Amino acid sequence: MSKTTKTHVVNRYQVAAVLFLSLILSLTTGCSTYSSMERKTKRMVRDLRAPGSDLKKRIAITLFENKTSFADKEMQKSFLIDLTEKIMSSCPDVLLEKPGDSGYPDFLVKLPRKASGRIDNYDLAKSGRRFGLNAMVTGALNDVRVDKRKKGIWWFKEIHHYVQVQIVAEVYDTETGAKLLDESFMREIEIDESDLESTSANAEIKAYIKDDIFKHIAVDTGEKICNAVVLDPWTGHITSTVGDKIILSSGERVGIKPGDIFEVYNSTDTFQGVEGHRFFIPGLKTGEIKITAVYPDTAEAVRISGQDIQAGFTVRPED
Repeated sequence: MSKTTKTHVVNRYQVAAVLFLSLILSLTTGCSTYSSMERKTKRMVRDLRAPGSDLKKRIAITLFENKTSFADKEMQKSFLIDLTEKIMSSCPDVLLEKPGDSGYPDFLVKLPRKASGRIDNYDLAKSGRRFGLNAMVTGALNDVRVDKRKKGIWWFKEIHHYVQVQIVAEVYDTETGAKLLDESFMREIEIDESDLESTSANAEIKAYIKDDIFKHIAVDTGEKICNAVVLDPWTGHITSTVGDKIILSSGERVGIKPGDIFEVYNSTDTFQGVEGHRFFIPGLKTGEIKITAVYPDTAEAVRISGQDIQAGFTVRPED
């Protein structure tokens, strides 16, 4: 068993041990402390760093698609602000690229899609590799609806009105093109009957509703995204080879330094899954490289072992 494989196995055992401990504590301390225990467990899981954890993960987030019947464009912006704030507070070591940032990649403004309208995960991963990303976060505001229910006892029941919001979040891994996360999240709050007119399709949802509901739903979503990204091993990508010089799409900002040694893996082979989706196959180790020069978002290296090192291969820190 290789060192990398052993590290992955140990990491999974550590995560399992923390989850088992949290279950025992929740049973012994009672339901009243379950929420606080759950938050502590999430932090404990993130503290069990994945292999290559000395290097920062670089991820990008897109403006979530608005699939609701509401024409209110501020909904997307409100949720993006709340979600990015939660991700950055939960994962302070992650470098997060967001819309509006200088140099934000064009391919995330208009995501590559198949004829069916689904995101082309293969093209997305290829573009993410060239940009030096470890993962990309996207999703949609799926539904905003009003619900009403009677509350109370016997003949004292009254009608109460609620706004429900459902979003879907997806996290794509650039090494494989697979999803690290694909999950729906729902939140509802009670509103005054006088605010019902703000739920018409052409109206804007009132500010207090957006502030409340999106901030709360962003907490759960941000936590899940953070856990998915942090527990995935760090990988970098070779973008080109010129003679003996090897160029990576990651550099000083993620923590790479001159003299660092990386193992190189052939990850250019693919297989086809359902609905024509293609995925990269993490391949075998082909050699090792040594970093000779570092720039903010790129690095140069030379081969120290192996013969077949090409553009498109992935690199991992030497254990």
